[in-house]
Amino acid sequence: MRFAFLVAWSLYISAGFAQTADVSAPTRMSGKLNKVRIVGKNQDGYVVRFSGGEELIHIYGNDLKLASARTLDFKGGDGDLQHILLNKTGASLFYLHGEKRQTMLMMQPVNSKFIEMSKPIVIDTFIDRRDLVDANLHFKASIDQNYTLFYYPVFANDLIKSMQMTCIDRAANVIYKTYMPIGRPEKDMEYAKSLVDNAGNGYLIFTAEKDAKDNTYGDVYYVMRIDKNNGQLTSYTIKCEKEIFGEPQFEIDNVNGNLIFCGFYDQKGDPADAAANGFFYLQYEAATGMLKHAAYNVFTSAFMTSLTGRDAGNKYNRLFTFSIRKMLLRLDGGAMFAAESVIKDKREVMVSSPSMSMMNNPYNSYRTINTFSYNDLIAFSIKSDGSLDWNTIMRKKQVSEEDNGFNSSFAFMNEKDKVHFLYLDEISTTGSANEYKLSSKGSADRTILFSQEDKDILLIPKLSKQVAPNELVIPSVKSGVFRLVRVQY
Repeated sequence: MRFAFLVAWSLYISAGFAQTADVSAPTRMSGKLNKVRIVGKNQDGYVVRFSGGEELIHIYGNDLKLASARTLDFKGGDGDLQHILLNKTGASLFYLHGEKRQTMLMMQPVNSKFIEMSKPIVIDTFIDRRDLVDANLHFKASIDQNYTLFYYPVFANDLIKSMQMTCIDRAANVIYKTYMPIGRPEKDMEYAKSLVDNAGNGYLIFTAEKDAKDNTYGDVYYVMRIDKNNGQLTSYTIKCEKEIFGEPQFEIDNVNGNLIFCGFYDQKGDPADAAANGFFYLQYEAATGMLKHAAYNVFTSAFMTSLTGRDAGNKYNRLFTFSIRKMLLRLDGGAMFAAESVIKDKREVMVSSPSMSMMNNPYNSYRTINTFSYNDLIAFSIKSDGSLDWNTIMRKKQVSEEDNGFNSSFAFMNEKDKVHFLYLDEISTTGSANEYKLSSKGSADRTILFSQEDKDILLIPKLSKQVAPNELVIPSVKSGVFRLVRVQY
């Protein structure tokens, strides 16, 4: 996405139905199913995966009618499904098959109705039980979906001895398999990230040793790279010169050949009073680790005053509750990222009963209620040199109780020179679907899209998926009934 180099702060509010929203017929979910995921769209239609006590696939046609439904059993009782790769028609299913002393990662080709077409293919083998592999095997796909990197820790005593990494192409050819030497405790690798670029080169990124001054991980990361052409391993370090606040972001810029390392930083660096004073944006040459650009941008007083509504003195000049939720790379080497304010809290509520009142019990009983608040969004557009192009504040307020914020947050849609943030104005079946349409110049237009009550739905925006340049698909689960919701632009 390319954003123009112009600052704009205007915010408009309107109501209308500029987009088309279609809803599938209701489908009652089995009690064995407790998870839903939008896999994507191909020539067969929209593919939805339900999981829990079993694995179920639904395929919806362009008219959103249910065209096919199939329960996956893999014939042999296996079924630890790891990944679904959609082809133009049909798909490739990756699952685990366990034997006495080893576990194999299998690939099963299926047709447009998810029926097996041929014998499964062995992709990789792990010298561990199936339950261990299921808990620790991860994968990462390239942006164009042409390469998939599977990675798994190899343990020795209390250390991760190495990382077993296997990359395949879309035809299930193994491009390379290697064991990256690690030699670190398991907890050190808890937040390891893996990336694979559109050329098939693989990357493993993890934190350096703990900082002696405050005994925390932070600021320096190791990058280990596998060259697709010769399987050669190279390594280098990347570093933020300030204390990192929250979880940093890593991404491969396939257009410019860069590794992007960005996030919020804390100028004070006090673990007891952590908050963000600004953001950093670092560009490295992905193949060599050579630093190309480094920028640290402090939040201005005008921005903080606009966000908080208070004079940005020492007390109100930092972000405490915001985390980066989404990042898009610009064609010129810059980026746009969106941060959301999330607050998880609890409160005590006094509980009384008729029996207690009759007994004149002098002691009160209390119940703890967990509350979840998903509030304002901030979008930052960053130039190729890391400096700020513009930032825009988008107001929202979502509060719910005892639901882990399941229907909160937002759905995201990238439409050429604009992006859309779709969210519920109220976390209930009576709430409306609203959106902010953010232009490449930084102006945000808020629109009321449709009433959930009119369509008999309850959206799960954070589980949405963009499946075409002009289509966003969002799951809805209301009273155990599933519907697929499509928003077209």
